[in-house]
Amino acid sequence: MRIHYLVSSLDSGGAEFVIPDLVRFFERHGHEVDLTACEPKDMGTAPRLAEANIPCHLLANPRRFFIPTLHGLLKHLRARRPDVIWTSLTRATALGQIAGRLLNIPVVSWKHSAAVRPSMLAMSRMSQLWIGDSPMLGSYLRTKMHLPADRVMTWPLLRCDMESSVPGYWQGQGVLHLGSVGRLHEVKNYDRLLKALALFREHHPALAARLHLSLAGDGPERDALEAQIRTLGLEQNVTLVGALRHVGPFLESLHLYVQPSRYEGLCLAAHEAMAAGLPVMATPVGELQASLRDGRTGFVLKGDLETAICTTLEHLFTQPHLLASCGQAGQALARGNFSPAAFETHGRQVLTRVEEIARQARWKRPA
Repeated sequence: MRIHYLVSSLDSGGAEFVIPDLVRFFERHGHEVDLTACEPKDMGTAPRLAEANIPCHLLANPRRFFIPTLHGLLKHLRARRPDVIWTSLTRATALGQIAGRLLNIPVVSWKHSAAVRPSMLAMSRMSQLWIGDSPMLGSYLRTKMHLPADRVMTWPLLRCDMESSVPGYWQGQGVLHLGSVGRLHEVKNYDRLLKALALFREHHPALAARLHLSLAGDGPERDALEAQIRTLGLEQNVTLVGALRHVGPFLESLHLYVQPSRYEGLCLAAHEAMAAGLPVMATPVGELQASLRDGRTGFVLKGDLETAICTTLEHLFTQPHLLASCGQAGQALARGNFSPAAFETHGRQVLTRVEEIARQARWKRPA
């Protein structure tokens, strides 16, 4: 089976970063993959593709209007006709659905976040199969996007590193090092995280001097966040690390992982942190709603975000032993739910269904 894997961009993000794992999975099962990105954006995924020796065709550089991009995609598909178009993220899904309809090629689409644009909702039936990248998103597809159960499957897109672990847990002495990995985008709520640190410093100036936050990633909010750090006087408390090719060493340097997002899907970064044994403090969004049990497998930020962050930090400075207990319980949960074996099992189930869709389409196609 020839799969045309179409992604919106080569940006720095979880949906893009798992592409090498997916391509290798398809190839191990005897399938051929053509990878296309609609636009470059920050090209954060490009080094990972190069490292894995995976070529990628770029439809537009820089971004073009929808119709010219669609024209380029159709030309590419006609030259190398696939058995299925597999789409990831909003722009790629809209382009793939229209191209699939025009060329009579079935379309399979990922859902990576618990949010949907009206255009995606209106065109949702143009994909023969939708795949939630976590159990929560499988449910979202059925209940919020009102898709029939036979057109929805789940494949959690995380293969936990079962060996990597944090070297130890903070015991209450020295600096408490917080961190997060993600695109510097408004949906991550990093601006409110900075406000929370300023509020914590106002209430506990001595403790705030022993608190440091590192944000790994890049994106459109970088300049605004740098300005906010200066305005709040947090230069000594916050570091913008920039994009990282390998996050393992960064996670190992932290004592507490923070994910204050407005919404998420699986949230690969937070679950990778959990799998490494790093305790996680996060808003109850996406799959984190199921993974985090407050005070048991992590720390849930409920209600007003700034207040919740301050309260949690106050709690941890007085009871630092909770970091170890939550980190270890979270690690057991993440490694159980997102092991390499679970990735393979879910993937084979999805691939079997996609193969069936491709066969049915070939039978119906005019000779």
